[in-house]
Amino acid sequence: MINELLELKNKFLGVKDVEKENCPLINLDDKVDAFIEWYYKNMVKGHFSDIDEYREPKEMRNFIEKVAVWYELRYPDYEINKLMYCCSQEQVNINDVMFKNNLYIKCIADKDSDIKYLDWDDFYNTNVFIKSLSSDERWYFSKPRYNYIVYLNPSSRSSHLHLTRNGYVEDAEFVSAYTKGVIKDKDLVGMHLKKVVELFNEKNISLPYNNELEKEIYDVDKAIYQKEEMLNCIMYRIIERGGNRIGPRRGFLFAKEFDRNIDIPMMYAVDTSDPGLRLFINEYIKAGGSKDLKCYKDYFIRTSKYEKLDTVSIQKLILMKNYTEEENYLHQKLADLISSRIDYDIVRKEEFKRLRLERKISKV
Repeated sequence: MINELLELKNKFLGVKDVEKENCPLINLDDKVDAFIEWYYKNMVKGHFSDIDEYREPKEMRNFIEKVAVWYELRYPDYEINKLMYCCSQEQVNINDVMFKNNLYIKCIADKDSDIKYLDWDDFYNTNVFIKSLSSDERWYFSKPRYNYIVYLNPSSRSSHLHLTRNGYVEDAEFVSAYTKGVIKDKDLVGMHLKKVVELFNEKNISLPYNNELEKEIYDVDKAIYQKEEMLNCIMYRIIERGGNRIGPRRGFLFAKEFDRNIDIPMMYAVDTSDPGLRLFINEYIKAGGSKDLKCYKDYFIRTSKYEKLDTVSIQKLILMKNYTEEENYLHQKLADLISSRIDYDIVRKEEFKRLRLERKISKV
């Protein structure tokens, strides 16, 4: 059980890829395939009927695609281009399409109704989208929770813990007896289940092989990994579906909203012909990105997914690209500030000289 937990932890940290593969997965679709394979082996196989074992991975893949499409509907290409310029702009406004010029809205709303001034991205927000899903689909977004009771030895069903949904001990019963007083029931109240297992190890008290404490930690960690990696896969599909310029920008918005790693969309954003690349880099840096990040050059114009990709750092891209209007404005403000400071110092020196000369004259 401990080895399985360590393996799962390594998968979270990416250690498994480094140790067992010559290089990490680069192709975005391969990343999705790898997750679906993990999902089948860890969350489906042995838990469903033969028919459902075949169906469940397909359902997960379809759901990932569904959420990616929702994000495209929420942020169409031309709206992404307005937020982060990358190509010629279409003269279309999503708010006008959905509200102001919507014939249905015109028929049911007054001419001066505020409904025509709604913002589409706020209207079709994440909370609304999730609520519009079926109960089975909403489950994919649910927060993993711990069971209420876990037994140290399921066979005897005596010593056990009562847990909150977040894994903290509300009450402990008969643990004192199991540990011969080394660990008392009251000592465990308020402690997280993971800390309880650590405490047993520190005290050299063995838990039964089939104990529910370690199993519960393992199961919840798997559920957390499933949700986290599912969200990552949605981001991968958003990037891939959107193409060389729109995809990374839309993926960047998704990453910020769903607390994903903003490095990932930036890594796939380096289209060397992109006129707005420097603007996008600035948005990435302002969001906390690193200038040391290595990005794949022209990922979307490969002829094969096996084609070797060159990398370039954000720092090098910054040096290669011209300053943006925003940067020119900030540089000018800095120059003006420095200039005014220099002038002020000169004025003070001249004033000091004048006063000193006046004092000399008054003494004559």
